[in-house]
Amino acid sequence: MKKFAAQLLSVSLLSGIAATAGAEECQFSSDRAANFNGPVKKVVVSAGAGYLKIRGEATGGVKATGRACASSESLLGKIALESRRENDTVYLTVVMAEGMGDMFSFGRYTSLDLDLTVPRDAELDVTDSSGDLELSDVGASKVDDSSGDQLLKNINGNLIINDSSGEIRVVSVVGNVEVEDSSGNIDIEDVRGDVKIKTDSSGDIAIAKVTGNAEIVEDSSGDITIRDVKKNATIDRDSSGSVNVSDIGGNFSVRAKTSGNILHERVGGSVRIPAKT
Repeated sequence: MKKFAAQLLSVSLLSGIAATAGAEECQFSSDRAANFNGPVKKVVVSAGAGYLKIRGEATGGVKATGRACASSESLLGKIALESRRENDTVYLTVVMAEGMGDMFSFGRYTSLDLDLTVPRDAELDVTDSSGDLELSDVGASKVDDSSGDQLLKNINGNLIINDSSGEIRVVSVVGNVEVEDSSGNIDIEDVRGDVKIKTDSSGDIAIAKVTGNAEIVEDSSGDITIRDVKKNATIDRDSSGSVNVSDIGGNFSVRAKTSGNILHERVGGSVRIPAKT
């Protein structure tokens, strides 16, 4: 039986509490940190309000640095970065003051901007409640995000995104991309695999440079642009907005569409779209 190793790190207060002059959005601040050496195959992150940046590096281990921000000294003391290691998996969890899940609440606020470095081949499982998110040069990743923009680039493995609101920008994935989104534009480019948009409620969708198939299962509103797809391009259901498709190596089909124009050019295989009524 593989030995279970658990390591709990107390929150590091690397600098004293400071009242920031002229910065009402961060009246009190202090630092948080966690470090794990040795081989790490998976990193599980649960973040709260604040910016989250994760980047891969050639060296092993995990390093986390963060800046906690609050409207009062008492709230600042309730912002924690909890961390532990179980075998080859590292867990990092941001804990906010009770009832302070939102960045701002009746003049009271808490946040923790977090910057992580992880091994480039490490698998990521990220849950983020609010604030912008950036991933770069990492392994296969799963992202569950409530609000805030996302920039995800140089992903060496499959990428799964479940997003409520905010812009999504994906650049360079060696693997498949799967997205479920409620609102905000989706821009995906350079995927060495398949792209599948399972659901999208609102916002434009742009897909380009895909070596496999591109499929949109269900889209409610917003324009759709698909170009330079080596295999098939498929739209199962689209309610409204224009569709513009070009340079498709295989077949192009739209199975159901309520309103909006469908334009296509340079399709290598068959074209099947609903007849105009």
